[in-house]
Amino acid sequence: MTGEHDQQQHPTQLTPAELRIVSLRLEVLHGDVQDMRSVLKDLTSAITKLALIEERQTQAGQAQERAFTALEKVESRLAALEADRKSNNKATEWVDKVQWLALGALVMYVLKSVGIIGS
Repeated sequence: MTGEHDQQQHPTQLTPAELRIVSLRLEVLHGDVQDMRSVLKDLTSAITKLALIEERQTQAGQAQERAFTALEKVESRLAALEADRKSNNKATEWVDKVQWLALGALVMYVLKSVGIIGS
């Protein structure tokens, strides 16, 4: 048991072949870490782009809501104008009738004045 204890305290030296294997594994590991860094940069860029797209979509949604609100106001004003038009049409009809009546009365007065129509 003393021999095992000595080996744990004093690790054995690696052979040149084992050193090459460890070195190759470290190089592969280093390459993998570099690849992971590159992927993380790409992911960071993609997340940033997604955040910008989300912000633009939010702004577009808000603009759309404002447009719908404005459209509702226009529709309500149009409905009010259409309702007023009906009453304006009735008033116009009455004005036209009064004008014709006044014109008829004027013609009758002129005809009576000239003597074409008798009393």
